[in-house]
Amino acid sequence: MKRSEKKSYVSINPYNLESFIYQNDLLKRFTPRFNPNNYYISYINNRDIIVTQIDISKNIPPDDLRDVIELKAYEELDLDQTIEYKIEFYETPSFPSDKERHFHVFVTEPKIIEDIFKNIIKKIPYIDQIVPTPYLFKTLYTNEILESNYVDLFIYMQKEDTLLAIYQQGSLLYSKSLKYSFNDLAERFSELSGEDTSAEDIMQDLSKEGLKITDLDKAQHYMQLFSELFMHINDVLIYAKRANNLDIIDNIYFGSSIGFIAGIDEYSQTYLSQEAYDFSFDYGIKTNEKYVEDIHYLLILTAKDIIEKNIEYPNFSIFPRPAPLFKRPSGELLMVTAASLLLGLAYPAYNYFQGYKYKYEASLLKEQYPTIHAQRVSLENRINQLKKELKEIQKKVAIKQKALQESQRILNAIYDKKVNYVMKGVTLADLTQDLVKYNILVTNIENNNTEFDFNVTATDDKAITKFIKYIADTKGRYDITTQEINKTDPNSSVYNSYIKVRVQ
Repeated sequence: MKRSEKKSYVSINPYNLESFIYQNDLLKRFTPRFNPNNYYISYINNRDIIVTQIDISKNIPPDDLRDVIELKAYEELDLDQTIEYKIEFYETPSFPSDKERHFHVFVTEPKIIEDIFKNIIKKIPYIDQIVPTPYLFKTLYTNEILESNYVDLFIYMQKEDTLLAIYQQGSLLYSKSLKYSFNDLAERFSELSGEDTSAEDIMQDLSKEGLKITDLDKAQHYMQLFSELFMHINDVLIYAKRANNLDIIDNIYFGSSIGFIAGIDEYSQTYLSQEAYDFSFDYGIKTNEKYVEDIHYLLILTAKDIIEKNIEYPNFSIFPRPAPLFKRPSGELLMVTAASLLLGLAYPAYNYFQGYKYKYEASLLKEQYPTIHAQRVSLENRINQLKKELKEIQKKVAIKQKALQESQRILNAIYDKKVNYVMKGVTLADLTQDLVKYNILVTNIENNNTEFDFNVTATDDKAITKFIKYIADTKGRYDITTQEINKTDPNSSVYNSYIKVRVQ
């Protein structure tokens, strides 16, 4: 479906199955169902993904960027080579003096995504965009809700996860899942109180009274829980600031799936020495609903960024829409069948009208025949005379042509020596520099006039492939090919290939 065809946006919380639709400039609760005109957007929690930073040389071609990042992700994160992970990334700002490009990389397993969305896709089989939670705050800057010239800290508590994200100059700089989701708080509260407490109980208490609980026993437990939470936040900030060369955090925003938690600002002042603001952002989205979780506002604004502003966001969706009918094999079959039927019906009609056309043309030709016949006889006589003259001319031309061919042969030989002679030394020097560049060893070289055969080895088969692609793409005077790249021995890590280079 084309982007211009999207008429409404649907935000989906895959963890509690809550959905909202933004249509006709109004946000309202939505019963999950599929409509091809809706744009469906959801998210995946930071706890369900691996987030890392990877640095890549600026010399890596754009076409090879994804392959290189995925390879480094497998190596640096020690990922299971037997699993094909879902890997998304985006480039973070860098200085012109930097020798490398910096990328935030998000990694997860498709099985995790399938498990999270298994209940959603029963009713909505296609999800256009699944954004990692830390990246949702970007829309606050693209929509100018927040100024991008500050360092902002976002803390967002949900039942399944509590996210900490730092943005600098409007770009995600650092993110981490804190071990203090509402589920975690409920488990810890049960330990402290000795009573079984659910996440729903914690969320109900905090939504009603915040951290100013009137029950003194409960209040004592909540004080300990949130003291531990903010001490943990402080430890994370110390590390994040040191790792990213940050001097200060300009603003702290604290939100949750239950809305504002009264008393949070006091803990922030005590443990972080800084005021914490709640998520009272002016999203510019109208609604008549009593309460809408902030995550849905962020999802709707992100969807508008993608569709209306063509801003790229990491996408973890493994539930894409099918291609248009005419691009699918079944659609192509239908089109061929319809075309065959049309041709089958058109052929008899074509023959019928062609018969009348041929009869009419035949009658006209009969009328013209006497005149044309007389002209033909006259022309045949003239042609016979010209044939005799042509034979005499051809004899003279043959003699001149033979002399010309001999002269041309001599000139071609001279030209070939002066212009087309391949300087073997220059060619070998040119090619061996690139072989060294890609860490390829040459074990044997054979030359036959303009052709060179290289027997090469390398510890990485991709090095040989990249060398061949580089020569083919950048040096048009060489025609380079290889039949195969094999290991020298099944137990060896060395690859061998015979590369043929023809100098054009």
